[in-house]
Amino acid sequence: MASITGLNTNGLTFSGLATGINTDTLIAGLTKLNQQRIDTLKARQADVVSKQTTMAALQGKLYDLQAKTAGLARAAGGAFDGRTAAASDPAVLSAAAGTAAAPGTYSFTVTALAQAHQVASAGFADPNARIKEGTIALQVGSGATTTITVDGRNNTLQGLADSINAAGGEVRASVLNDGSGGTPYRLVLTAAKTGAANAITVTNNLSAGTGAAIDPTAKTYQAAADATIQVGSDSANVVRSASNQVDGLIPGVTLSLQKTSSGPVTVTVANDTAAASKAVADFVTSYNAVQDYIRDQSSFDADTKAAGTLLGNRDAAGLADDLSAALSAAVPGLTGDVNRLGAVGLSFDGRGKLNLDSAKLNQALSGAAGTTPADVKRLFGLTGTAGPGVAFVTGSDKTVPSGATPYQVMVTAAAARASVAASSPLPSDGGTGLVTINPPNTALSLKLNGLAAIGITIEPGTYTPEQVAALIQQKINAAQPAGGPQVAVGVDGSGRLTITNQQYGSGSKVELVAVTPGPQLGFAGTEAATGTDVAGKFVAAGAEEPATGAGQTLTGLAGNARTAGLVVRATAATPGATDLTVTQGLAGRLNRVLGQYLDPVAGRFKGINETYQKSIQDFDASITKQNDLMEAKKEELTRQFAAMESAVNNLKGLQTQLASLTQTSTTR
Repeated sequence: MASITGLNTNGLTFSGLATGINTDTLIAGLTKLNQQRIDTLKARQADVVSKQTTMAALQGKLYDLQAKTAGLARAAGGAFDGRTAAASDPAVLSAAAGTAAAPGTYSFTVTALAQAHQVASAGFADPNARIKEGTIALQVGSGATTTITVDGRNNTLQGLADSINAAGGEVRASVLNDGSGGTPYRLVLTAAKTGAANAITVTNNLSAGTGAAIDPTAKTYQAAADATIQVGSDSANVVRSASNQVDGLIPGVTLSLQKTSSGPVTVTVANDTAAASKAVADFVTSYNAVQDYIRDQSSFDADTKAAGTLLGNRDAAGLADDLSAALSAAVPGLTGDVNRLGAVGLSFDGRGKLNLDSAKLNQALSGAAGTTPADVKRLFGLTGTAGPGVAFVTGSDKTVPSGATPYQVMVTAAAARASVAASSPLPSDGGTGLVTINPPNTALSLKLNGLAAIGITIEPGTYTPEQVAALIQQKINAAQPAGGPQVAVGVDGSGRLTITNQQYGSGSKVELVAVTPGPQLGFAGTEAATGTDVAGKFVAAGAEEPATGAGQTLTGLAGNARTAGLVVRATAATPGATDLTVTQGLAGRLNRVLGQYLDPVAGRFKGINETYQKSIQDFDASITKQNDLMEAKKEELTRQFAAMESAVNNLKGLQTQLASLTQTSTTR
């Protein structure tokens, strides 16, 4: 407390109450302890944020590793399923292979290319010559009909061509100057589809007005024709295609025909070892990037005394160990020669990183080292082998390897295709065994898989029953859109035509459509059939696990303990049970480990991030509390200093009054 210390001619003196006291400095000093607590909390929070950021970066590297691993682990369409296709003469044809293609060498001779139907009108002297008015209907094969109205706005040769193109149908039109005489301009119609079944049909009702009559089909420039390909050396083994892009001749391979050939052209389908080798190399690079990052962030520099963000972090150390363990152990169910990484040129160094011997890997992929590409795939991926009538297709990350005891695939009902038989036999030609086809018994109309009806016509003539069946099959299949359903047409023991949809399952349908006039090559127009899906279940570790059927495929339900996501194809025609061995390779095993860390619902990283986030939020709350306490203390100190200043001012006033009284007393 201030006190009066003396009396002089200037009055009373107060110690410690000089004007200009720096209260801010005093308050800062008095609240220094509070600020130190806040700074400590912020430093600890920054450390947590740094760890969270580092773990997020590690998680990103794990996602990359997961993507690379998945390509190796995939049961179908993975890194080891790639195929290449090369033709001996690319000028004749080119080939592209999908994963379903079987390696091998195939020989073909392209004897004809598919052509689009092209017709032309008689010549006109001028492209703007006036023509008759009315309507004209255009159709390609059994496709939709496009009707064009010709009136005063488009009643010229060029006007008709423009209207046909604007209608967007399956016919393209142009006006061609062929340079002939005084009437060189012709309307040319070209089908948008190639193939013998895609001829242009024109219904010409242009008859009104004073313009010239026009017949758009007066001249044929190019007949509608199929591509024909001789398979192998047998000239009788010829395949026809409505398009120059041929699918299915070699399963999984698309052939693009460029020109006819004078001799055989070979197509070689092979495993894409280059792509598989790159996939393994990319996996090694990604795996090593994860291990390098964990090691770098967990290190301690003795010279700088700097510690990595993850030094002492048990989650990071555990992850590194789990990844290494997933790749180190042998794969159960594989032979000793190809059940470890060393079989394909992979090994660990002293720091836990993978080394890749590319030469040894390529030897394994090419089969030169006594292994096969299938062996390499089994080493890495999820694969399966089954008995007759069942083929392993794929599995999921929830599918568990079968182990020493195989699973059983129990088919309770085999899949079936839709198949119909004609109501009556084909019309026979006496005792010759031949069939005579005459109108109206030349047409057939049907629906496949519930799609729009298609109609075909057999040219009148005399055929063997087998020739009739082959013609019908070719025309139906040619009329399908790309990738559409295909049929097989035959003749049963009673001489009746049969039509079988090649697709299995409840989506397989064949429906004959009644036409007028009938009959339809022995069909009444009311025949219909629907296929059935396969039905069955799995038996795993002595327990039955349900499966759902679609076509010929059985798929284990998501809740199954061991066969969730397991997919097999049951091709047997009768019910039965077959053993199935499922093997999970190294990449599949590693993928399961990565899933345990990266699963967005229950993964370890989700828990780690939530812990960090909660810690950051707790620090925010503590820092806010300390700031509030410090601000309250500052406000209290400020109030106290203000009161002190007020008191000083009052004392100074009293000092002035006392000094005045002292001076008055002295004067007297």
